[in-house]
Amino acid sequence: MRKVMAVVVVGVLLSACGKPDMGNFKPGMANACQAMPAFIGKTGIGAQVAIDTQQRGYTGLRLLNVQSGQAWQHPSWDDAGHVGAFTRDRAGNIYVAPTPDVSLAENPPALQNRIYKIDAQTGEMALWLELPAVAPPSQSNPFGTMGLFYDCDTSSLYASSLAGSEPRQAHGRIYRIDVASGQVKAQLEATDAIGVGVFNGAEHKRLYFGSARSSDVFSVALDASGDFTQDVRHEFALATLPDGNSTSVRKFEFAERQGQYVMQAKETEFGFRLLAENNPRKRVYRFTYQAGDDHWQFVDAQLEDKL
Repeated sequence: MRKVMAVVVVGVLLSACGKPDMGNFKPGMANACQAMPAFIGKTGIGAQVAIDTQQRGYTGLRLLNVQSGQAWQHPSWDDAGHVGAFTRDRAGNIYVAPTPDVSLAENPPALQNRIYKIDAQTGEMALWLELPAVAPPSQSNPFGTMGLFYDCDTSSLYASSLAGSEPRQAHGRIYRIDVASGQVKAQLEATDAIGVGVFNGAEHKRLYFGSARSSDVFSVALDASGDFTQDVRHEFALATLPDGNSTSVRKFEFAERQGQYVMQAKETEFGFRLLAENNPRKRVYRFTYQAGDDHWQFVDAQLEDKL
């Protein structure tokens, strides 16, 4: 099992003593500032809505009233074909990653290393950013953007991409994008990751990422600007947990419950194949944060549809 994942190629901000300036972030969730989009109030389906990307009987994403079952979809929301990860910023804008499903008809490989943005005021979705890649997606590996996560402290959007990766060679990247300018500010090279998530630990802000090639989860410390440092460590592997599986982590969620920080790592089967993304009985692995030694302690694993 490989434990070395990434090479940092972008310089980090140095303090006077020559070490990276790691900032002084309040321990806890890094995305608590996320706002709901203003346009939801104009849809007429109520306030208790969820962003639905199950794509059963429709393409793209939609809003779903979880109580009434009423759904709403803007005409532009299927323009990117099938989609996967999404996240919101402090203004309520939604960022969406196109992700191939069971066919490339709706998701041509050349159009997969992108991020789309849904305007918080109008609800209109449009192409926001084309990510720079070692090589574009292809028929042999049609995957591009995979994971998205917004960090409130640095107003950064983190995106993972598998574009250009080969069976025996990882060419993927994790990007830090400045939301205000829409510019890529840092890249973590040679890293094939699916899910990404940021949490402010007792020591540093860290970005967690799930390998696309194994069940391993790694993290990298982030500096005061949110850029990647050389501090990359192995956190855990789903396969080694009680009743664990050889799956990959597709999404990280952090929450505070009864004064304790909790991480949920959601799994998916992945092997650079389209059908692998459709596995139905996915599990969620739950952890609690142990501030004393800055690590996550495994609690349990449950089927996602039972949570």
